[in-house]
Amino acid sequence: MKKTTLIITSVLVVCAASMTAYAQAKASEDSPSLLYKVTGKGLAQPSYIFGTFHAICSSEMVPFEKLDTYLTQSDQLMMEIDMDDAVEMGSMGKALIIPDGKTIKDFMTAEQFAKVDAMITNLLGYSAENVKMVKPSMLMVLAVTSPKAIGCTPTIYDLSLMQNAVAKKKPVVGLETVASQIKVIDSKPLDKQAKDLYEMAADPEKSIKELKKMMAVYKAGDAEKLFELTESMMTSDKEFQSRLLDERNIAWIPKLEAAFKEKPTFVAVGAGHLGGKNGVIKLLRKNGYKVTTVKL
Repeated sequence: MKKTTLIITSVLVVCAASMTAYAQAKASEDSPSLLYKVTGKGLAQPSYIFGTFHAICSSEMVPFEKLDTYLTQSDQLMMEIDMDDAVEMGSMGKALIIPDGKTIKDFMTAEQFAKVDAMITNLLGYSAENVKMVKPSMLMVLAVTSPKAIGCTPTIYDLSLMQNAVAKKKPVVGLETVASQIKVIDSKPLDKQAKDLYEMAADPEKSIKELKKMMAVYKAGDAEKLFELTESMMTSDKEFQSRLLDERNIAWIPKLEAAFKEKPTFVAVGAGHLGGKNGVIKLLRKNGYKVTTVKL
């Protein structure tokens, strides 16, 4: 279960120093980017917001050396959850499990479970019987981000950033807790999660192609387009999308503002949280901050 926990944490829990001055001078508010500089409203020093892609092939990542200058200039790393907190991360294991001793078999027919088992066996190399106690939504992520599905062993972007910050002796803080993230995931009933899992198992290639499309947009460095693509893929459940993105973004703004006022902060959150009218970039601008793109 350690591998499962690591991948799900990264999901919960969707880029050179010598070019810094040039990149900031050339940046504009609306040009595509994954990195944003936050100034204004009395801030003594700038902070930065970077959009991650929680589990991704290393070839699709923004090289860490391109981010190093901005992390070094900051006094702390702020993430969706504090991945440097052992107690917080230790709570993940229990959160992955279906409560009351139930399994995914309790939420689907034998025929549906057989289809899910075939997908899990094909993509992960072991039977769904081995992970039947794991929540369906988590199994979906585990399957679609498997090496066989995406053609590489995914890098946990957020974990790598955290390790880099710790090596620089930067404190790491979280915008929310594992419990609050799980609460959002659990707001979709288990029977609906199981239905989604079965539908994915009926055509796993569709989900894999969608993920690869998102990875390609991410590699192109366009947070706004990534949000639009994410939104288009979640049209069947707008309420869940709102809970997953909009409501969390709105809740983060006071915490971000407090952090920016306290000390220069490097923020790393899923890139899907940056774009859209309720994305953190537009919400911060609405609150009076100057938020400009940084060319990577």
